[in-house]
Amino acid sequence: MYTKTCPKCNQPSFSSCMLGEWNCPICQTDLSQFRARDVGEAFPSIIYKKNTTPQQSESDYQSAFETYI
Repeated sequence: MYTKTCPKCNQPSFSSCMLGEWNCPICQTDLSQFRARDVGEAFPSIIYKKNTTPQQSESDYQSAFETYI
């Protein structure tokens, strides 16, 4: 996924394609001439968000076999 920021309305625009015609979905400004950035590069906190919940170990789970015996 790629992103460009519109210089007119300052809003992000997202696309699965890096090249080709690209218009801002908010103000319809042509963004085709601007460089597309990888979403992970532009918004690292969204993609690489740390898991804040504690992880359970395998011993915390009962297998389906043990449950039915």
